Amino acid sequence: MCSVSYICFWFTVGASWLVVNTSVSGNSMSEEERLRLKEEAKEMFYHAYTSYMDNAYPADELMPLSCMPRWRGVDQSRGDIDDTLGNFSLTLVDSLDTLVVMGDIEEFDRALRLVVRDVSFDNDVVVSVFETNIRMVGGLLSGHVLAEHLNQLYGALGWYRGELLTMARDLATRLLPAFNTTTGIPHAKVNLKYGMKSPKLQSSRDTCTACAGTIILEFAALSRLTGDSIFEEKARQALDCLWSQRHRGSDLVGTVLNVHSGDWVRRDSGVGAGIDSYYEYLLKAYVLLGDDSYLERFNKHYSAVMKYISQGPMLLDVHMHRPHTTSRNFMDALLAFWPGLQVLKGDIKPAIETHEMLFQVIQRHNFLPEAFTTDFQVHWGQHPLRPEFLESTYLLYLATDDPYYLRVGEHILRSLQKHAWVPCGYAAVKDVRTGVHEDRMDSFVLSETFKYLYLLFAKPSDLIIDVDHFIFTTEAHLLPLSLARLSNLTVVPGPDPQESAQDSDVEYARSCPNAHFLFPGRHEFAETIRRPLKNFVNNVCPSRKTLQRKLRASEFQAGNSRHMSLLRDMGITIMALPDGRVQLLHTSSNAKSSDDAEEGLLFMQEMIELSKLQQEQPENPPRVVSFQQEIDGQSVVTTIQAGPAQFGLDLKGDVQLLLVMVKLTAVRLREQAEVVVVERTRVAGVRIVIIERGDCMFIEKARRLETLGAVGGIVLDNTPGTSAKSSPMFAMSGDGTDDVSIPLVFLFSADAELLLNALDKQPDLEAALSDFPYKESGTGSVEEVQLELSATSEAGKETKVAESEEGQLPQVISIINKRQKEDEDISGDDLVTVVEGQQAKHTEQERKDYFLKFQKALMELENANSAEEILVAAVHYVNSRQEQEVAEGNILKTGQPSSAIITELQGLLIKKTSSDPSLLKSLLSVHLRELMAVLQQASPSTSDLDTSLHHLLNQLTALTLKPSVLDHPRNTASETKLSHQRGSPKGDHNEDSKLEEELSEVIQHQIRKIRKQFEHTTDSDDVSANKDRDSLQTKDLDRKDEL
Repeated sequence: MCSVSYICFWFTVGASWLVVNTSVSGNSMSEEERLRLKEEAKEMFYHAYTSYMDNAYPADELMPLSCMPRWRGVDQSRGDIDDTLGNFSLTLVDSLDTLVVMGDIEEFDRALRLVVRDVSFDNDVVVSVFETNIRMVGGLLSGHVLAEHLNQLYGALGWYRGELLTMARDLATRLLPAFNTTTGIPHAKVNLKYGMKSPKLQSSRDTCTACAGTIILEFAALSRLTGDSIFEEKARQALDCLWSQRHRGSDLVGTVLNVHSGDWVRRDSGVGAGIDSYYEYLLKAYVLLGDDSYLERFNKHYSAVMKYISQGPMLLDVHMHRPHTTSRNFMDALLAFWPGLQVLKGDIKPAIETHEMLFQVIQRHNFLPEAFTTDFQVHWGQHPLRPEFLESTYLLYLATDDPYYLRVGEHILRSLQKHAWVPCGYAAVKDVRTGVHEDRMDSFVLSETFKYLYLLFAKPSDLIIDVDHFIFTTEAHLLPLSLARLSNLTVVPGPDPQESAQDSDVEYARSCPNAHFLFPGRHEFAETIRRPLKNFVNNVCPSRKTLQRKLRASEFQAGNSRHMSLLRDMGITIMALPDGRVQLLHTSSNAKSSDDAEEGLLFMQEMIELSKLQQEQPENPPRVVSFQQEIDGQSVVTTIQAGPAQFGLDLKGDVQLLLVMVKLTAVRLREQAEVVVVERTRVAGVRIVIIERGDCMFIEKARRLETLGAVGGIVLDNTPGTSAKSSPMFAMSGDGTDDVSIPLVFLFSADAELLLNALDKQPDLEAALSDFPYKESGTGSVEEVQLELSATSEAGKETKVAESEEGQLPQVISIINKRQKEDEDISGDDLVTVVEGQQAKHTEQERKDYFLKFQKALMELENANSAEEILVAAVHYVNSRQEQEVAEGNILKTGQPSSAIITELQGLLIKKTSSDPSLLKSLLSVHLRELMAVLQQASPSTSDLDTSLHHLLNQLTALTLKPSVLDHPRNTASETKLSHQRGSPKGDHNEDSKLEEELSEVIQHQIRKIRKQFEHTTDSDDVSANKDRDSLQTKDLDRKDEL
């Protein structure tokens, strides 16, 4: 601690908010501009926040492209990145203090109530200790402190009683098992419910330096707010171990170390990913807690960084044990926090230089790439809308009052609005070179990015709290500076200037000991530092100037001759593959110039990203072509998978019903005869036209067909032997102008043969174009289409399926099976759907109808009074239950039911006959054959059938041994005589067992006899067995009771 007590820029410079002119013209900003940008930043936050609350809450994050919530364990795993999620409403908790910064006390109150009501942590989920601490624990603590602060200042949130502090303590306690290591360095992950006992954590050994060293602010604040010292002690122990493991010669630390031994696993040292916030928390721990040891450690590390890692404006990783040797030739985006930390340190000049270098990289690529090379080319193109650069911009503006940094903030704001805004929030950029979006909006976008953007344009008078009384954590959560001396008080001291001036303890906690580094005081100083770096990025590699792009991958059309010529200039050749796809090959030496070669490389990179995106998120799922024909006097419905078009009428949802049952006419478009042939087919509104691939672009074909009055089109592949089974899905692209209103689908050549053959046999063939019914995003309407198609078939006929080559059914996906109805009171058709293991989709109304049918059958069974009525009701019950199972998607076919149905039927029969054993005896004797057929229909499994018969037999035996309920007439004297003849309980048991064995033997003999008949019938003719099951109501009145 030096003798000069100087207030840090971090806390107090904001109080003297000024806009001054600098020597650079155009940097000044009017008050009107500043207010407009501040409001726009606020609107940006609410666009993201409202989108999350309306479409994703209480999930952790919003997926802005699909406008859907992201749940841990529900959505497809993204790997380690999902360790941030814990199903605890992450985005809302992380955004609580941003609402206060925006001045929205009303929404803060509502959000606080939601968190208290909905958020819990007893989840069997493995989370990142680091991310959960800085986002969730920090968010809860900040929300708690601000809730009490607002209550003290404005009397708001009078209902609040410290619930968030209790929640923060609960969550931090669940993180504590990760600290049970020999070194005190916490594991990287922990299970919120089972600690380190989760099987997924058995191999946990390594963690990053930042992961272990970014705990102290939140845990120390929690200890001082609750009085429980365990949290601060654990965080302090982790920092002590990291300090002891530094390289004593260079004072640098590595990136990854073993939590048990403390040995370094990765020895590269820098200020970016893996280390960044460790340095940040050392300095901020000193500022918040007033412990000199933290400042001493930071100063040693800072000197080492500036000596070995800092190379002018750039910061390059080195080997910690060989600090003069760089370990990699690129920098990552997380180092953008470093200029802001240097402002807090008071070392302004290098902060300005590094910030300027980063801004020039941003100007070159629209955003700061996740990693960029030393010649400032993109190394990793992702940009998840990180806040670190805006944080440094905000702090540099506070330190210099230079409006240049307001203009920098405006540039970032415009880039976000132009390249990241989507209707449902703000989407991360998957590659800054292509601008392709990623379905991701991290919680830090609301917690940090928009918070710092708003603060940059806001005056202290615009805020409802004084941010100079707080320190910002690495997640931009606000913790009160009073924690340095007010260890157990949870509120910031009230605004009493006289008390503050006399309290040397508070002044000590808010002072910086490095006054000799501080900004000299001239507003033009920052410009004098930036001026020599004006073209720093461009001058590093002049040949890498920004290209004026001639063609981007998203604009490319294979049928455009100009595009093909541009590709040849870039050194790109196109080869057609046998399956109809094309392969692009880039050879730099074949390019027309070096600029063309470079653009060709960018084009290839863009094409790869677009291809990946199409695979991950197909915008157009498959479509189907359905038609009905007569084969051997029987009605056949065939449905063929077809490729979609990226233009024209989209056959999705209800739209797919528009083209059902339209005329089908075959037309082959060839060369000059094309228009002539098409003219002959002009019958507006009633024809789908078949055309061959080639001659012109797909969308041009659609335009010509629409001009001639067609209502749809089917394009046939001109490559022989292709099929949907052996080739990837083909989607027809447009030319950028979607002026077509009819649908167009694509059929591979082998699949199309089914359609063409049917057309040759039946020229007036009718067909339907519709959505593919088995995609997850909708149920489709193939059922309705096919039922309508089947309406013309004769009642009682069974519809068959047209098979494709090799006896396979890759493209045939549905069958209509009309049930032969005799005396059964069963109406309607059964739709049996088979598509390589996929399940049929049924509408909600159909499910309700099946349920009502099931209830009717159940009531019929309960009201049955004879064995014959019970059998009829049992048949109806089994049929209704199987249809219900199909509708719910539990079984694929009614011919393959589950064993649950036979178990239910067995229970119902036992319940029905418990009061009248004669019914059960009749079922097991006179009607045993019919009963076995019903049970076999309920479940074809032999073991299920045997089990059910065994239970029914035991029930009959038990009822027969009860004299009071036997249906055979017995006189009272006989019953009395039988009672007197019985002896001991043992004798009773032996006699009962004998009677049971005799009764069981008779019935089991009959069961074996009937089963033998069943098996013989099945071996000779399967149809006979079906006939037996379909005629269950036949009464065998002549059969004698063999009992």
